[in-house]
Amino acid sequence: MTSVAAEESLLEGPGRKQAPETPKLVRVAREHGVGPFRQLGQILSLMVKRRGLHPSEYYDFELYHPRYTAKERAQFLGTKGSRRLNIRRLSPKKSKLHFDLLDDKPMCGSLLSGLGLRGTETQAIVSVIRSFGNLPVLRDVEAIYHYFTQDARYPVFAKPVSGSLSVGSVLIEGVGADGSTLILGNGETVAMHDFALEVLAKHGRGGFLLQSAVRQHPKLTEVAGPALGTIRVVTVPEEEAHPRTLYVLWKIPSPQAMSDNFWQDGSMLANVDLETGEVLSCRKGTGPDTAQIETHPVTGQPILGLRLPFWSEVKTLAEQAHAIFPKAGVIGWDIGLSEDGPVIVEANTAPFHTLYQLATGEGIMNSRFAPVFEKIAVRQAALSRKKKAGRKTESDAGRATI
Repeated sequence: MTSVAAEESLLEGPGRKQAPETPKLVRVAREHGVGPFRQLGQILSLMVKRRGLHPSEYYDFELYHPRYTAKERAQFLGTKGSRRLNIRRLSPKKSKLHFDLLDDKPMCGSLLSGLGLRGTETQAIVSVIRSFGNLPVLRDVEAIYHYFTQDARYPVFAKPVSGSLSVGSVLIEGVGADGSTLILGNGETVAMHDFALEVLAKHGRGGFLLQSAVRQHPKLTEVAGPALGTIRVVTVPEEEAHPRTLYVLWKIPSPQAMSDNFWQDGSMLANVDLETGEVLSCRKGTGPDTAQIETHPVTGQPILGLRLPFWSEVKTLAEQAHAIFPKAGVIGWDIGLSEDGPVIVEANTAPFHTLYQLATGEGIMNSRFAPVFEKIAVRQAALSRKKKAGRKTESDAGRATI
């Protein structure tokens, strides 16, 4: 199917990073007393230190602010730097035994559920080439139409089988009174036929997941509205085969959004105390437009001081899930809090540590985390060398017998 939908409903991704514009340099100079040449000098210094920072991220993280020393600025990683840390050091190629499974959302969810860990329920999958055991697979417009009008259990959260940043996602609340439209989570409607064409055109080969949406815990809904804001729990195996929680964030959706990714305008990001589950700080926006949030802009309910429910269960669930994949040096778990407990929504094999930096104002390579990353990286490198030596020994033995 190659037809293009008449109207598009799936969430597009963020735009490409752009070089800082002159008005931003001038604004920073005016508001913080850091001249344009000094700003550019700090950017070049970070680039020399190979922190993987795009110049725009220097502004996103407010690294121009006088509160930061040169040493503290150097503790920040950009998106590229975060990926290098995750992929090259913490989970290098030879250790990524289960990553295809972790990155495949329906396969990962089925595995976790099969092992007794609570994950999301998959109702059906749109795919023109794959099969998924006994799960219903929708291969054309007619099958998609039948699913939404006859079989779907609403609300349904839909997203690509693989991917990140909430790209391609949409929340569907039900079918309109006319029987031919879908009611989206933001109150808009879309023609069912157009929606089916869009899904098949964009994700028919890669696969498109239709899941039972996690209904958020009433305590969080009262504060932040009904759209699910997942808890990002990042776990690391500091001690081999014994993962622990490194840090936790709460991704609070924009009042107009159907998902919780921070790049969407109006979304908020909260830093959560690791021991108590209390919200320590919350921000909206980046760079000079950053605003510290104490109460939700729509509900008026306090965000600061809120304690997330099921706190010990949240961390335990993430750590138990990571223990299934012992070779992974870091995993970011997105966990939804329902009325009756935490639910794993998906796993991220290369979590964006930039989110931590935005939420806390602290570089991820700080004095607490950097030694943990180094310990894991050293162990991973040793395992890689051991495997390589083992293969060489086997190869030498094979040649000796010829």
